[in-house]
Amino acid sequence: MNDVVFFLHRVYPDSIKKRDDINVSNFVRALKLIKSRFKIVPLQALLEERSNERRAAITFDDGYADNFVYAYPILKKTGIPAHLFITANRILESGIRKNLFDYWDGKVSEKELYKPVSMYYGHEEFIKKGYSEEFLSWEELDQMKDVFTFGAHGGNHFAFPYKEEIVDFFDGSNFHWTMLLYSDEPFVGLPRFPTRSELDIRRFYPSEELLEFCSKFPKKDNWKEKLKQEINRRFKTLGRFETEEEARKRIEEELRESKGKIEENLGIAVDNFSWPFGHYSDFSKKIASNFYRYIFTIKKGFIGKESDMCELPRVSLGKDLFTVLGRILTFSTSVGFTIYRKFKKGKML
Repeated sequence: MNDVVFFLHRVYPDSIKKRDDINVSNFVRALKLIKSRFKIVPLQALLEERSNERRAAITFDDGYADNFVYAYPILKKTGIPAHLFITANRILESGIRKNLFDYWDGKVSEKELYKPVSMYYGHEEFIKKGYSEEFLSWEELDQMKDVFTFGAHGGNHFAFPYKEEIVDFFDGSNFHWTMLLYSDEPFVGLPRFPTRSELDIRRFYPSEELLEFCSKFPKKDNWKEKLKQEINRRFKTLGRFETEEEARKRIEEELRESKGKIEENLGIAVDNFSWPFGHYSDFSKKIASNFYRYIFTIKKGFIGKESDMCELPRVSLGKDLFTVLGRILTFSTSVGFTIYRKFKKGKML
């Protein structure tokens, strides 16, 4: 039987209704369901020890504070191991928040526990301030060692423009945090480009001339269409791309520094990595394989003896119980996965 690695990002308190990942109640139910169908093992054991049992590992991406406040106590109480892929530069230098252990012991009320906002807010705040309270501290990570093992998830989790193609313009209502990575103060008329993880691309830099032209262009009537027409008429190029060598050096530097930062702060060796946003290519895979023995994607599938250790699949757990149940049933048998693939017409989505 092949093994399954499930992944998620956050565990929200039940009181937060608008969320982008699983809540506490559904997380507890999900763990029970996984435990009923699999033997849950540490990620390293799943990778390095062969077994005829049906096994699963549970992983988290990024390093959000709720992993310590809500997920960690639940996992420890139920004796379930987990693994966290850390976005190294987002981790706070110090501080330990109250968590469910403190609540269960009557030391704090539920209202006094840290309340997460959203993954989107975490991205935006980190870019604007250079830090975000949405993320864990090194002290919290160190305290989680009795339940969690750790891997790398890059340094920044940025997404940069990678195509010389304008897909839209900022009109005051369609802001996205990626705009802050090429414009300190987004203005009406700022062009939007397709973006992709910084660890997978040759970055595209829009020119200052283009940005200035877009800033000064009159925003009247059907201005977006008119602006695009004028850009096509006036500009032969919209900016410049990194060379392949520049991209390689930048990616290598981030992988090296983020890996070293985790190892130094937690006193561990890191040999595993997961791609931010799940974005990778042959180009970036080759670079990452120089730093890590095990590299994880977000392609759904099983891990077996024939698996490429530098292109390992993981299964998103889902945020609602219906999705969670479907994923667990699908990936707890080969028959379920065969039906899934047939339903998806063979596409590993």
